[in-house]
Amino acid sequence: MTFDVKKVQSLSEQSIADLKTIEKLGDLEHLSQLSDELKRILADGNLEEISPMLPPYITEIRKNIGFLLGNYKSIRTHAINRDKELNALLDQLSRIK
Repeated sequence: MTFDVKKVQSLSEQSIADLKTIEKLGDLEHLSQLSDELKRILADGNLEEISPMLPPYITEIRKNIGFLLGNYKSIRTHAINRDKELNALLDQLSRIK
């Protein structure tokens, strides 16, 4: 089995660029703020006067936003960790002649 160091280095560098993109997205603070605002609106208890469908709809949206934010934080942590691992791999590959 052959080991194409240049190909692995190239793919690693491209992967690091992809991971950096994930890291740069930030904390999605607007989604967090929206979730907080929807929570406040639900707590006021006036939504049913507007429409009886709003409370369950907004509750579902908040649940999905929470799920999204949790998954995103996990993916972002993985991206940071894989970035470090790939940089270590590139360091090791640079020593192969």
